[in-house]
Amino acid sequence: MKISTIVVLVSIASSPFSTGCNTSEPTTAVLSNEYPSVSDATSAELMPVYKGWWSVAQFPEAVPAGQVSDPVRIVQGSDYGYALLAPGWDAATGAPPTTLIPLRSAQKLSVDRGELLTFVVSERATVGDCKASVPLSQDDADFITQRIFPGEFAGLAYDAASCTSSPVSIGEGGASGESGDP
Repeated sequence: MKISTIVVLVSIASSPFSTGCNTSEPTTAVLSNEYPSVSDATSAELMPVYKGWWSVAQFPEAVPAGQVSDPVRIVQGSDYGYALLAPGWDAATGAPPTTLIPLRSAQKLSVDRGELLTFVVSERATVGDCKASVPLSQDDADFITQRIFPGEFAGLAYDAASCTSSPVSIGEGGASGESGDP
């Protein structure tokens, strides 16, 4: 009798664990690069997305113009999306891009549990592309280059008004504004 009581108690106690993971579909996101595709643009006008970020998830693979990324798992929430445009860059070369333009979604993007979030990168849906006459504020550009994608902008200072990067001289302030002097 004791063994059957233990078995019943164990099965009742473990039932939430066996059903708890199947309560809904996973929450996922894709990055949709809606800049003109290769067939619609010259190589100088190509606008691949080098990397993207939303809330807690990175889109680590480049997304060519006119393409959509593979889905990545995310959590429900609401936040801005961030991306790096790589004008004129061809991922097939294997070389890193020489120019990166940080972007932010124009609006916060929201997703509920079990849904698909689509982060659209385009002249209309993002802020930061000077060519589209929608530059970022310098504060937003600094946040993206120093907090979201610091490795890609290591040793560089980004000017949001011109969408250009320049090397930081030794002794110039970094993200914290400190000089290089002891």
